[in-house]
Amino acid sequence: MVDPTVLRRFSAGAARYEAHAYAQRLSAVDLLAYTEASLEPTADGGRAFRILEPGCGTGLYTRMLLEAFRGASVFGVDISEAMVRVAKRGIDDPRAHLAVADAEELATGSYDLVTSNAVFQWFLSLPRTLARMASLLPGGGLLTFSFFGPETYAELDAALRGSAIRPGARDGERVAAAAFHSREEISDALSAVYPAWDVAERRYRQEFPSLAELLRSIRYTGTGGGGARESWSPGKLARVEEAYREREGGIGTTYQVFLCRGVIPEGGSR
Repeated sequence: MVDPTVLRRFSAGAARYEAHAYAQRLSAVDLLAYTEASLEPTADGGRAFRILEPGCGTGLYTRMLLEAFRGASVFGVDISEAMVRVAKRGIDDPRAHLAVADAEELATGSYDLVTSNAVFQWFLSLPRTLARMASLLPGGGLLTFSFFGPETYAELDAALRGSAIRPGARDGERVAAAAFHSREEISDALSAVYPAWDVAERRYRQEFPSLAELLRSIRYTGTGGGGARESWSPGKLARVEEAYREREGGIGTTYQVFLCRGVIPEGGSR
């Protein structure tokens, strides 16, 4: 199960999520291409092709999967009822099945492809989740996912630390994304479960007119920034923005994203 605070944040921002999902949209496009390149050309043809999407959210990536894999069915699950409700309103396709469920606790089912966009960094135990997904893949099954890295919002992180009134003050807090797994940690977790695996990196850049707009984007996408704007005093907001502009010359931010793959060989043995 994800952190309850993360769940509340995603649920509260469900209606506005896609309007602010700049990096999530880019990572979905790259993840889909990465996934298609990892599959046999006829993977979804000639038989029932089953896709599991853990953390389907508002259905942004679900819609891409349905478009790309015309012969496939997609089972999307998300722990946020509000997110699933938004997804169902936006998807009218009998091949899509959406449900409220904890992806980390899925114990039954057999799929040809498990794929998830910008979700796995929120799971409480990445090694356990990777093992659980492997149990849902028969021999020859494929897992792909995108994962926000610890250098996401590095500019905001530096501004937060640089704006501290005194060393160790709360104003010098770190962004939540700084605690996300590194490429090495993801690689170690994948290699412990999947005989064949891969991790590739992408970086996206986004500019904002003000720090308040950046924080609003974080609030509605839950990407892992330094907290909601409402929790900051006007003085703190001004201090952090001043430090940000001094360091960066503006309010631009970087998203570090890892595209990850794990393959279970035919026969399912390591």
